[in-house]
Amino acid sequence: SIGNEGLSALAALANCTSLEELDLSTNDFSMATAGLGSLSDWLQAAVWNLNALSLRSCGIDDEGLQSLANGATNYCKDLDLSGNNSITVLGLRRLSTSLQSDSCRLENLDLGWMDIGDDGAEVLARGLIGNKVLIRMHLCGACEGTDDDIAITPAGWSAFSPVLCDTSSV
Repeated sequence: SIGNEGLSALAALANCTSLEELDLSTNDFSMATAGLGSLSDWLQAAVWNLNALSLRSCGIDDEGLQSLANGATNYCKDLDLSGNNSITVLGLRRLSTSLQSDSCRLENLDLGWMDIGDDGAEVLARGLIGNKVLIRMHLCGACEGTDDDIAITPAGWSAFSPVLCDTSSV
């Protein structure tokens, strides 16, 4: 796992303008909030066209997502956060705010294999109001290590109806 130090060291790639994809999946970032903040700063400062950032199953929690959200949503087209089961409705609220930003350029968001629940679905649906760039949001799959589904009931899914039926949004 590259941790805080490794994430901070990525700043050395700032001059690598041809980098289009960065896959940091399965690194343990559960204790790397500062490093995720450095990654976000790096994404915002670099002059390039990063298309895809994969942080699948990295142990990212609410605090880590809060540190990362602006850089990831404003400077990447594809963001994979699947399998980060420590993210709760609090972290999704921060992500939702970033999705509402006029500077959001995120087209694909993968939140699969996470326990989103009804509250998380409602928060994400609110974040899609007015978003004009997100094309795909993946919410499928069970939480890793369980046979449970993503725990969104019909009430949670109904939160997406107003957004999906509004042609001025996604």
